[in-house]
Amino acid sequence: MGCEIWVKIGDTPPSDAKELQYIGLATSSSYTIDYKGEQAGKTAHYMLRWLTTRGDKGPWSETAFATIAV
Repeated sequence: MGCEIWVKIGDTPPSDAKELQYIGLATSSSYTIDYKGEQAGKTAHYMLRWLTTRGDKGPWSETAFATIAV
């Protein structure tokens, strides 16, 4: 079906999936996330996992991170 996108905003990466906030489901090759102005300059830690059409969830990805742009 697609790839679930989850994020934790802050200095430290998530140590548990419970720290993540669900962003959305990517069903194509690109996905844009809009952040609030006060989040600019903070670090977004992303984890992804595949979701099948039957609702089965795959394993978590490695954590990737990026600085939220102004």
